[in-house]
Amino acid sequence: MRGLELATSSNARLICAQDLENKKEVDQLKIVILGPDGAGKSSVIQGLLDKLQQGGYSVAMRHLKPQIIVRRRGAPVTIVIDPHGKPARSRFSSVAKIFVWLIEEWCADLFQDKQDTLLICDRYYHDLLIDPIRYRYGGPLWIARLVGSVFPQPMLWVLLDAPTEILQARKQEVSVEETMRQRSEYLSFVQKQSRHAIVDVSRPLDEVIASVESAILCAVNQGDDQRG
Repeated sequence: MRGLELATSSNARLICAQDLENKKEVDQLKIVILGPDGAGKSSVIQGLLDKLQQGGYSVAMRHLKPQIIVRRRGAPVTIVIDPHGKPARSRFSSVAKIFVWLIEEWCADLFQDKQDTLLICDRYYHDLLIDPIRYRYGGPLWIARLVGSVFPQPMLWVLLDAPTEILQARKQEVSVEETMRQRSEYLSFVQKQSRHAIVDVSRPLDEVIASVESAILCAVNQGDDQRG
């Protein structure tokens, strides 16, 4: 893929495709935040929401997926202590769940998500492709990849990354080897996306939030220019 690098800061890289006519149509207001355990996604997203709201933007946040067909039973999002502690579901249950997820995501994309609101997604379906054990996926990976290829595409993928030793110092929920594997998989995936930012989260939190905000506003402005 040919790309144009837009420097949002010395520690954030935003890559935008030049061959736009060959790129899938994207939802122009969805931002996906990805990163291995210890990257500080929750803290960055909360600070990002505050900054964008202060800047006059209408923003919303979604954790992982919309709840349309299968709703949580009133329970809040809980902190996962042992992400690999539960066994995989059956092949049938695993495949059924990702197809339900696909339907829910498209329903939300077409009918629920407000088109004038920046939607910040804390994780997305593609986390399952990188860490299927966390999501107890026991089906064939080729089916999971096929389903992921037809998910609604965000305006921007943001990867929060840091050296393995820093991620492990913050959280030791998985082994060092698993953190290294996840970092490699996230980087490989995100770098293949037409619009992405990779942000170094080893820096102070306010600098990280500023870099992510800058990448988002760059993508929004570029989208406006293309539509104009």
